[in-house]
Amino acid sequence: MRSLVVCLLLAACVLECTARLQNITVEGITVCNKKRFGMAKVQLYEKDTFDPDDLLATKNPDAEGEFWVYGEEDETHAIVPYLLITHKCNPSKPNCVRIGKYLVPEDKIGGTYDMTYVTLDIKVHGEKEKCT
Repeated sequence: MRSLVVCLLLAACVLECTARLQNITVEGITVCNKKRFGMAKVQLYEKDTFDPDDLLATKNPDAEGEFWVYGEEDETHAIVPYLLITHKCNPSKPNCVRIGKYLVPEDKIGGTYDMTYVTLDIKVHGEKEKCT
């Protein structure tokens, strides 16, 4: 039993030593009904397999809808970043918010992903709506 614990600790140390710091910057402009839309929350996450996804950064776009988020994470494998954008652009009911998930291309890791215009009035695949 003791040797199993020692082996697991050694394996964890090896994985920790092989982890490398990776980063991503995402920028864009949120738009609703063809107008810049600053009333949103942009969250940058990194997907994990065995534990909850890591929140790397949270920003609100400025009044013109412009946002810029940066995050970094130590991982042994390539990070899988994505954005969650929460907003009230055309919800089904007045007391609801829409939450869209936007994947970041793998080739943008270590650099900047410019989303240009993020059109919030168009529903994205897997979008959710939360009502209070």
